[in-house]
Amino acid sequence: MSGAGVETDDPVSFDFRGAERRPGSSVTGVSLLFSAGKRPSVEDIERLLGGGDGSAPAARITHKPPREQGWLELLSSGLTFDLSGLAPANPASGAEIRHAYGFDAVPEMGALEAVEIVPGGHIAGGSTMLPVVRTLAGLAADLALQLPVSAVAWHSAGTVMAPGYYARMVMNWLGGGAFPVLGLTALVPAEDGSIASQGLAAFSGQEFQLEAAEGERRADTVKLAIRVVDHIVRHGPLTTPGPIDGAPGLFAEPSQVGKVVWIWRQN
Repeated sequence: MSGAGVETDDPVSFDFRGAERRPGSSVTGVSLLFSAGKRPSVEDIERLLGGGDGSAPAARITHKPPREQGWLELLSSGLTFDLSGLAPANPASGAEIRHAYGFDAVPEMGALEAVEIVPGGHIAGGSTMLPVVRTLAGLAADLALQLPVSAVAWHSAGTVMAPGYYARMVMNWLGGGAFPVLGLTALVPAEDGSIASQGLAAFSGQEFQLEAAEGERRADTVKLAIRVVDHIVRHGPLTTPGPIDGAPGLFAEPSQVGKVVWIWRQN
């Protein structure tokens, strides 16, 4: 199957029945997926973060339990994260996967092993705050570029991405570019042509559904949905009815029940 993502003519995610979420997996987190036998060890991460090549490490180790436990506490940008599933321990529990982006050929998820990065206990209560998510995303991107990663899974959106695609999108975002909509969230088409967000609530507390327009190409509907996601991440939740800046012709109506925003077309 051809790659899914912004490079395609029809950049809508496709359903993928991968590994089911197992107890212990964090909703706010990211998994680095490796071929069997390729997961890094505790010692591998120590060497990687040692800065021996003269580069500034993305994080430093602040707690190291016995190696057989297979996890480390990392400090990055003043925030702590737990890195688990390292060899020689068992792989991390993984995450539910529903959508794939950036692959020429999607790897067999059931054959991959997960190393998981989640916010540490000290910041777990604020794990959805944007500075925490940005640091988490950047840390995962740095590791994905330096380790033999086969795929990157973003838990809250149920997405899996090619490592190069993930790193490129995240680094562009952290450098001031657009939010990685097709990856850190997902856009899910319905039979009636509407588009619903998935995973946006991790950033704003809200999901939305965008009404379809008669005769509109799905790719064009997705482009509008991408603008809506970017607007909400940049400016915060939509709390009052009104037009959406940067998306002419769209009108937002927050639901009075639940945390859904309905996006209508203005006549």
